[in-house]
Amino acid sequence: MVEVERKQKTVENRIVKSLLIFLILSIAFGVRLLYLDVIKGEEFKRRAEAQWQSVGRRVPGKRGTIYDRNGRILAISIKRYRVVTNPSQIDDKERWLDRVSDKLGIEKETLRNKINTNSSYLVLKTGIDKEEKERIEKLNIKYLYFEPYYERFYPMHNLASYIIGEMGIDRGLEGLEYKFDSILRGEYGTIGFLKDALGREIPGTEFYIKKPRNGADIYLTIDINIQAIMEFEMRKTIEKYKPKRVITILEDIKTGEIIGMATLPNFDPNDFSQFSKAKFPDPAYGWNYEPGSSFKPLVTSAAIEEGVLSEEDKFECKGYIYKGGKRFTCIVPHGTQTIKDLLRNSCNVGFIQVGSLLGDKLYHYLKLFGVGDEMNLDFPYEGKGDILPPEKWSATTLPTMSFGVGITVTPLQQTSFYQAIANKGNRLKPQIIKRIVKDGKVIKEAKPSLIKKVISETTANKVLSYLKYVVGRNGVRRAVITGYSIGGKTGTAGVIENGKYVEGKTVLWFVGIITTKNPRYVLTVLVDEPEDSSLYASQVAAPLFKRIAERVIKYFEIEPDEKVK
Repeated sequence: MVEVERKQKTVENRIVKSLLIFLILSIAFGVRLLYLDVIKGEEFKRRAEAQWQSVGRRVPGKRGTIYDRNGRILAISIKRYRVVTNPSQIDDKERWLDRVSDKLGIEKETLRNKINTNSSYLVLKTGIDKEEKERIEKLNIKYLYFEPYYERFYPMHNLASYIIGEMGIDRGLEGLEYKFDSILRGEYGTIGFLKDALGREIPGTEFYIKKPRNGADIYLTIDINIQAIMEFEMRKTIEKYKPKRVITILEDIKTGEIIGMATLPNFDPNDFSQFSKAKFPDPAYGWNYEPGSSFKPLVTSAAIEEGVLSEEDKFECKGYIYKGGKRFTCIVPHGTQTIKDLLRNSCNVGFIQVGSLLGDKLYHYLKLFGVGDEMNLDFPYEGKGDILPPEKWSATTLPTMSFGVGITVTPLQQTSFYQAIANKGNRLKPQIIKRIVKDGKVIKEAKPSLIKKVISETTANKVLSYLKYVVGRNGVRRAVITGYSIGGKTGTAGVIENGKYVEGKTVLWFVGIITTKNPRYVLTVLVDEPEDSSLYASQVAAPLFKRIAERVIKYFEIEPDEKVK
């Protein structure tokens, strides 16, 4: 009996102890829950939210399209897709590898090396178009996700590539892609995605927090058909004379719009390796060249405007002249000439005499034209040429400046100077942007913009008639176009490197007006360093001008303005 009571008491003690332990544990657990819920609850809540909340990533809007004046696409952003995965999600990797390597066209071993990582985000392939994306999606392969992005494409390849420029990963690098990057790029949006418990991005969970806005579209003034004509004819000159480069520019005289502007060799902006070898800025507007005799119409304009030169004035050329202790020569003695003859014969001796009539006023007029000044173009890294002020002149500066030596201009500047002469003395700003369209609305439209009235209409018309005389049958015959009153001027200049002229290197110019009776276009041709430096501009640049001008006349259906004899 006593033994039974003892055993019963032992059991009761054990029960009490167990209950006591349970009570203590319950209290401790309750306290812990209370601690976690009340004291640490907010912290855990923040952690949980941080682990699964959406996280923002900036994404660009679709980059604007670049068109020519007629709506032909020159640069466009095409939607592509990246194929991505989360390696940590893949359970049976070998089976998954078998399916994916075949369907994505990736070597199995290459793919295996890729997915053997702790990363939760892995790009497997880029450049997938919509059709391929849909084909892969139909296969229902687990753990494959698609991310959209935009890829820049240039459907015209090399054509007008210096004008358009090049895109990097997410910004413009050169040309108009660079200059108008912020306008083309548009506004960034934010794309959200979920993170797993370890804070890693989960592919396939992307969604827009804020939608991006597409960039504006830009319409250029160039006509891509004219651009193609120019580049086609330029290649013939390159093949025949093997110059370092060739530049041509066609500008509308009445509006200042650039209808075509080409520099060869150029590059295909779709091939970054070609772009990396190209020379920037575009030499057409960014490089300075001596104009040589193609500058003489500006000197003529200055002398007439100042009233120190008339059509009746006579100038004697014995084949040489001394100025500032230096002997300047012409190829042959030209005898007695008027200003028209000086231009046609490109007589340096005669133009030194014209320059002497002007003195330092020549500098004033050349600055009035814009020599040495930027034009505030819609291009990056614009060149401005160079001209010495009178206080820095030596005894030979004025004589050499009078025939286009010792000063520099860009090809586009030179085009603009002739545009002023052909437009009654009104120099217009060269335009490359026709209009900019944002969300269907025109936010900018080009209008003719007067830079300055540089000479009077009377002076301009006289010089224009002289330029026609220069291209007459006894002048630059290789630029003559039957039935059309073409005017223009050749120029042959030296090449300066490290402050010195380089023997055996020349630059050949021809700048012409289509036409002098009804001025429509200025066409500039520059042939930089032909292989044979003994050639003249009349032999190389003038024929290229003629070939392009003939096709421009046909393309725009310009009516003849002269009777064919």
